[in-house]
Amino acid sequence: MAHRVAAEEAGGRPRETLRLPRRRSGQPVTAPFTRRVEIATDFLNSIGSLDFEEVGRHLADDAIMALPFLDDLPALHGKSAIVDQLRNTIPHLFRRMDFTFDQWYNIRESDAVIAEYHSEAIMLASDNAYRNSYITVFRFDGDRISLYREYLNPAKMTDLISSPDI
Repeated sequence: MAHRVAAEEAGGRPRETLRLPRRRSGQPVTAPFTRRVEIATDFLNSIGSLDFEEVGRHLADDAIMALPFLDDLPALHGKSAIVDQLRNTIPHLFRRMDFTFDQWYNIRESDAVIAEYHSEAIMLASDNAYRNSYITVFRFDGDRISLYREYLNPAKMTDLISSPDI
């Protein structure tokens, strides 16, 4: 069973409702799971708002980013490599990316959470909408993301990359 928790933007307004699991007793699962959800949510929203300084603050120095369904993109190792890759691609494709978080999964006795979410973004070159769905595994070293493994619909990414609008 899940319950919803509203993450807040600066100014205290609800930004996104997160679905968090409850224990069988009905009690909500608390930190560190809740804290990890907050970190991962802020990390993704920072990517979406093109705030790459904030993205870097959430990554461990030796973090790994992998997109297994994109064969031509090898895993990236290190915070700098990840931030540089994101900084050099996302702003050239989109004005921003908006993420909607569908479900979060707590992995018992682990430093990981799994997220299901989807995105919508407006392409810079054409003003067309880009949408995709994701399942991402986040692993943590304390309050820093040490693994960002994103599974996305590769057909939508291929369509985006091969679009004449880019």
